[in-house]
Amino acid sequence: MFLKRFNRTGKVVAFTGMWIFAFGAAFNETISDVTGTPELLTSFSIPLVVIGIALLIGSNFFRKKRKR
Repeated sequence: MFLKRFNRTGKVVAFTGMWIFAFGAAFNETISDVTGTPELLTSFSIPLVVIGIALLIGSNFFRKKRKR
């Protein structure tokens, strides 16, 4: 699994980023097939997607040290 290479902080940041990205993608009407979402959630969907991607990229800085 890809989370073995992260330390504890990296795992938390990666899981948080995945969940935020998933909520942003679910509430976006152009990405998902969910219709009838409230206007407030639709307007926050793109920032949630961007924040989720930024957290996933940021989690790469929390890697375990290599043993040589």
